[in-house]
Amino acid sequence: MTNEKKNENPKQTEQTVVTENNCDVEKTKSAMSDLYKNVTMAQSCIKTLLPYVERQEVTRSLHKQVEQYDHYVEQLDHMCEQLNFNPTPAPKFAITMANMGIKAKMMTDKSITHIAKIMLQGTLNGIIDLYRLVGENENIHPEVASLEKQILRYEEGKFESLKTYL
Repeated sequence: MTNEKKNENPKQTEQTVVTENNCDVEKTKSAMSDLYKNVTMAQSCIKTLLPYVERQEVTRSLHKQVEQYDHYVEQLDHMCEQLNFNPTPAPKFAITMANMGIKAKMMTDKSITHIAKIMLQGTLNGIIDLYRLVGENENIHPEVASLEKQILRYEEGKFESLKTYL
């Protein structure tokens, strides 16, 4: 992702920054921040839920999911480096509130069905955000658009696999 500045009207003070692929860098950065928030929020929530999971197969599956999110974070970090950009993390308040909600829900019911229900709700929220992102990805860098779709497909697959625990 190489940066190139373009100013079509010299009287305008605002410049549009595009890449070699004719992409809007600001939209690309915004999309990367939104993806980063989505992935790190999911990662945090799973880590909060893990201590309550007693079934080994579910624990292994959740650990693999966290590892996949680690991989997505690495990809995003690499893309952000290319644009000399630090993505905006999910607000600490939002993460704290989500984690407190998970802990409160787990106090009343630690069954695998209840865990699956919590995971399904969180995954569905992530999927909804990802659909919004994919719908807004006009003029963003193709690598970022591709990663959005890749993460969306992954989340949809996780959603389907969680249904087996209900």
